[in-house]
Amino acid sequence: MRKFVSATTIAAAMCGSLMFAAPSATAAPQAPIAGDVTVQAAAPSCVTVKRITDGHLVKYKGYDVTNNCATSKKLKGVFSGGYDSECKSVGSKKKARLMSSQPWVGYDKVVTC
Repeated sequence: MRKFVSATTIAAAMCGSLMFAAPSATAAPQAPIAGDVTVQAAAPSCVTVKRITDGHLVKYKGYDVTNNCATSKKLKGVFSGGYDSECKSVGSKKKARLMSSQPWVGYDKVVTC
């Protein structure tokens, strides 16, 4: 009986010391690391945006964009309720199609990326 009592006492003492050994720490807010933040500003006014649907049996939503700016722009189609399009570089005086990979999305906007 003595061995059992001393073993449980030691075990309880060890668990108690483990509970108090590591102090709880609250993480301080950290500044964003360069490259972590993606700025998504609205597409410039020199970019023409037209909403489209594409597909035969299933209609996928997207945007046809025309870059009328003097320089190339990186653009992305944003959709509500699903995946956004990939970020695509559109050259000056060029056109591109920004599509969602899901048919049930809603239109939202075109942004720079």
